[in-house]
Amino acid sequence: MKVSTGVPGMDKLMGGGFDEGTVNLISGKTGTGKSILCSQFLYDGVMKRKQKGVYITTEETAKNIRRQVKNFGWDFETLEKKGWIRMIEFEPFDVSTLTTKMQEVIDKMDAKRVVIDSVSMFELYLTNVFEIRKALFKVIQKIREMERIGLVTAEVLEDSNSLSRFGVIEFMVDSIIVLQYLGLAKYKRSLMIRKMRMGDHSTNIHPFGISKKGIAVLR
Repeated sequence: MKVSTGVPGMDKLMGGGFDEGTVNLISGKTGTGKSILCSQFLYDGVMKRKQKGVYITTEETAKNIRRQVKNFGWDFETLEKKGWIRMIEFEPFDVSTLTTKMQEVIDKMDAKRVVIDSVSMFELYLTNVFEIRKALFKVIQKIREMERIGLVTAEVLEDSNSLSRFGVIEFMVDSIIVLQYLGLAKYKRSLMIRKMRMGDHSTNIHPFGISKKGIAVLR
């Protein structure tokens, strides 16, 4: 079953949106809009689909995220108090316990949407690529088994052409959406769907904008 991304114009590029039981990578360099897209996905889920969401942050504090999303009119603090959204600050060096803690929160809330922002911090704290792969695989498989929809972000270094710091996460996920910022181009921001295992998708580069209402794909 397809579920809307919450981003105007994006569902059409993905054949209807994200699939249930999938984990989807939002990749891009600093400042490209990864966290905004994830927050928009959770907010849309609550407001339009009545689906609860969990936001696991490994970099920013929950306080900062609440402040940032309020600029778009998304009142996470009130939704948290009402039990619709749960913000979790997670220490990246404790990745081995993430799967258990995540499942406990999802079960308790009956959350349908899960965001992990970002997996790049796990890659920084775990120097062994095998351990990174093993830990992330467990998390991703658990989201799939629970038939939830997961969004994970990965930061790309400024001088890199890869999709994550160590090139691990992109081989595990079901779809990859790459966000770019090109300051000198006519359209400063663009996105491209690099991978999608289920169904057809656009392979073109699409400009998008960030307004007071959030992200929207431009025609």
